[in-house]
Amino acid sequence: MSENDARLATEKVRQLYTYYRYSIPVNVAIGIAWVIVLYGYIPLEQLISWFLLVVGVVVARVLHGRRRFLQEFRLSSQRLEYEFSVGACAMGILWGVAGYLFVPAVPEFYQAFLVVTAFGLVSGGFVSMITSRLAYYCFGFPLVIPPLVALGAGRPEMVTPAVALATFVCFFMFSTYPRLARNVEDGIRSNIQNELLVEELSRANEQIIALSLLDPLTNIGNRRAFDNHLDEQWRIAARHQDLLGMVIIDIDFFKDYNDNLGHPQGDTCLQKVAGGIARFSRRPADLAARYGGEEFALLLPDTSMEGAALVAEELRQHIESMAEPHPTSKIVTVSVGVAVAKVNNQLAPEKLIQAADDALYRAKANGRNRVESASTLVELDNQDERSPHQ
Repeated sequence: MSENDARLATEKVRQLYTYYRYSIPVNVAIGIAWVIVLYGYIPLEQLISWFLLVVGVVVARVLHGRRRFLQEFRLSSQRLEYEFSVGACAMGILWGVAGYLFVPAVPEFYQAFLVVTAFGLVSGGFVSMITSRLAYYCFGFPLVIPPLVALGAGRPEMVTPAVALATFVCFFMFSTYPRLARNVEDGIRSNIQNELLVEELSRANEQIIALSLLDPLTNIGNRRAFDNHLDEQWRIAARHQDLLGMVIIDIDFFKDYNDNLGHPQGDTCLQKVAGGIARFSRRPADLAARYGGEEFALLLPDTSMEGAALVAEELRQHIESMAEPHPTSKIVTVSVGVAVAKVNNQLAPEKLIQAADDALYRAKANGRNRVESASTLVELDNQDERSPHQ
């Protein structure tokens, strides 16, 4: 079964169980009306017993439907339809047997009332069971045939009206109902196709967004991804004035690498270094990204200065241990700058970036292939404070 067909079957069953709930008051109300009309013509014990059976079947079907809703229709659609049809058949038999037994016992006017209300139930079932022919036929035929038989068998002059009504019922159930049921099914199928199209478009849109945040060369986050993630994590950290760490990594003497080995080899070097840096984006909120050119950034939410410096040193050692050959400095190494901010709503993210960049500058000035950290936490000072009235 294709995905469309499976979803169609599930949706038809879901609508079957949903719409039945609207017919519950109708069944109970017509049952009460029959008891009132038949009172005095049928023994009270029979009337009460029949009505209690109707209420019992209604309650059982309600509880069964509720259970299936709570289980989110995990059973097969075919089984769910069979279960529903059993309940529909039981209800149809109760009404049909009552019609067969009670119609001959009442005057002609009340006979017409019973037959008309029986047809009303069939018409109501047409709406509530439009998505299941099996359930509708199991309900409709046991309901209308017995009263018509009783009506035609009572007096010879009623045979013709009973046959005419039976012919109408057959035409309605075998001609009108199937055509309308197909129209409803086509509508459901169309809605499902639209939903699948929307889902497909949504997935494509998510892929486009993901690609727009990915550096095509190194296959890690790009500058846009970094900026978006920094903004998101900054707002999260600001709620509780948490720490947010940033590490900036620069490949040492990368211009010499490109000048001597060419840009294709330089691209390969960038890819290898990016892969090494990505290993240190260990937590879901961490992010490794290409910051620009041969610079990379690592964002470390909820990380202390000591923790960020430790990660930076492990990262530097890992890149060094890769021993990627360098034409002028033997192997590829990186210089690393570390800064950590104590975030609040008044502090700008640019302060963290600047502090990390300053630390990177010191690492390069002090001989490269080393880690330098900001001397203090980046936090709000007196010059950054702003009056709420300014």
